[in-house]
Amino acid sequence: MDRRSVLATMSAASAMAVAKAGAATAAETSAQPSVPPYRAAVMRTSVLVPPSGDALEDIRRKNSENMVAAIEDLMAKSNPKPRVVVFPVLPYTSARRAVSGVPMEMVAVDLASKPLDQSIFAPVVEACRRHNCYVATSTQEVVPKLGNKYFHTGFIMGPEGLVLRSPKVQAQSAPEVGYLRDMMASYKAAFGPDSILPVAKTPVGTLACFVEGEAEVLEASRLLSTKGADLILHTSLEDPEIPWLALKQAIGFQCHVFLLTAATSRMIYANDPAGEWAGGSSTIIGPEGQVLASIGGKEEGFAVADIDLAAIGEAKKKFARNTVPAWQLYSDLYK
Repeated sequence: MDRRSVLATMSAASAMAVAKAGAATAAETSAQPSVPPYRAAVMRTSVLVPPSGDALEDIRRKNSENMVAAIEDLMAKSNPKPRVVVFPVLPYTSARRAVSGVPMEMVAVDLASKPLDQSIFAPVVEACRRHNCYVATSTQEVVPKLGNKYFHTGFIMGPEGLVLRSPKVQAQSAPEVGYLRDMMASYKAAFGPDSILPVAKTPVGTLACFVEGEAEVLEASRLLSTKGADLILHTSLEDPEIPWLALKQAIGFQCHVFLLTAATSRMIYANDPAGEWAGGSSTIIGPEGQVLASIGGKEEGFAVADIDLAAIGEAKKKFARNTVPAWQLYSDLYK
């Protein structure tokens, strides 16, 4: 192929990229589908830390019972009942599982191989069906398809069972945990081309989920937004050294999504019933970056807010020149 043909091919490819970028921008600023406003909640709850492998099953059962009890309490106290509920990370085993000496192979769950209502999360799925709601949290996951690799995976449950699973892409985690950045090709081959940071269409809008420090990387939130996410469900544990509230408000504003973060309140140990308090807050952020609801400090329970997806289209229209990227510019600059 001569130089002129090469340039013509490159020009055509560039034009196609610009056209696709324009279509993506148009999609970002288009009106949201008609979903009636509803209520959502973020939990700020404690978790029992398993002291040993021998105690794991009993502790996991108690944590499961506590999680379902928290859902029932929320539904009894909120009118209308929330359709979306976000819990902090690892509500069955805690983020301190490693320091208790319980090995990863004992706690990791295979989310993908069988229906979720036949797993340890069956009581939560049953609660989703009772209350017609969606619940997001995370778990240590084992993936047999990838040679029994371990991930820290955020996932969403609903009346239909597993809605989506979203393993960590790059955020820090336990030593045994893998990251999708290191195995993108094999992960896509196993789970499909759109399996990294996926979204799922549901009766309450298009949902996405990520874990902890993924929110520190704006590209993760922006990718979910460009895939059409209305709500990003963020299951977390907050380090007090990180300006979490500023980050969360920036995500809401820059990506024009509802960001629902649930952060752990306490880790409770067998020899310390008072527990170790965590930092931060559980918050609901609106698509203009406003704090719609929050619970933090040494408080436990939940915070609720009303979700109106029409606000997303209004924010995109209002701030389009500020916050919606000109992809035809940035896609080339990123190369």
